[in-house]
Amino acid sequence: MKKYSFITIFSLVFLLLSACSSGKTGASSSSDQDEASNGEVEKILVTEAFHSLLYLPLYVGNQVGIFEKNGLEISSIRAAGTGPTALTSVLSGESQFSVHGPEHVGFAKEKGGHAKIVSAVANSAPVWVLAKEDVTVNSPADLKGKRIVVGLAPGTSHTLLTRLLQDNGLDLKKDVTITEVQLGSELGPVLAGEADIAVAYQPQADQGIAQGLKIVHDFTKDYPDYAFSTFNTSQKLIEENPEMVGKFVKSMDQSLAFIHENPEKAKEIAQKEFPELDADVVGKAVERMIESNVYPESAKVSEEAFHAAFDMQKFVGNLKNDIKYDDIVSSEFAN
Repeated sequence: MKKYSFITIFSLVFLLLSACSSGKTGASSSSDQDEASNGEVEKILVTEAFHSLLYLPLYVGNQVGIFEKNGLEISSIRAAGTGPTALTSVLSGESQFSVHGPEHVGFAKEKGGHAKIVSAVANSAPVWVLAKEDVTVNSPADLKGKRIVVGLAPGTSHTLLTRLLQDNGLDLKKDVTITEVQLGSELGPVLAGEADIAVAYQPQADQGIAQGLKIVHDFTKDYPDYAFSTFNTSQKLIEENPEMVGKFVKSMDQSLAFIHENPEKAKEIAQKEFPELDADVVGKAVERMIESNVYPESAKVSEEAFHAAFDMQKFVGNLKNDIKYDDIVSSEFAN
């Protein structure tokens, strides 16, 4: 029998292993390479204004491993209670990203803060007007004489209602009776017969439908492209670690695409994220927001969506000066 030296055997084994390794590399190159394989996973903290179904793309991306795939680990998602508080966390360096209405980035800029909008999360105007079955509202003009319950000003639901009434020639003091309440409690007075109309977000809108109310006006149709909620970061982080920002925006883009491609999985994650809510209501709310483009198909904040949102802030008097798109939106990451 022919004998082989140890060196020869080692060389053959090395060649075989190299060939196998090359085959595996070739197979994976046809799909997205995991960013995590190129370096250590970076931990990030995300601060949200409040825990909301509107931010479902964040929870989906975290649950299905999209962030991890791109080299990021979300160590914590904290609810700050308000948009300004969430953004302050970013500006102070406590967290890397915040999620809330983009107007807070504009407000901060007016006061000298250096923050940027980097990704969409909730698009269009996710607000619905509901009424009992026996209340007739065929057009906004039919709101005249109605008792309307809406969230506290200057919240977006209140602003949208104000704009709707004024655009249809209705006086807020003479033609309607408006009652402001804390967000999430808009349905109670209508269900109790103390009001005719409720202006609500999700999941309250579908909770109302489940309890016999009907949608009489849909603001997502009025404003199909509206930057309602965005992910934001500091100019400092963009300058010091643009790779991290790029990974985050890429993850959000993939999360939004995942929701549209896997709506049933998105519903399942939403139901687990909000176990205190009726699962069927949550599922229908998610489906409604997918269909109405509340969850956009990409992370890019378009100029049209930006101007729709900021024009509304100027209308209500929250912004005194014009803010340009390029001043507070870093679109290069989504592009």
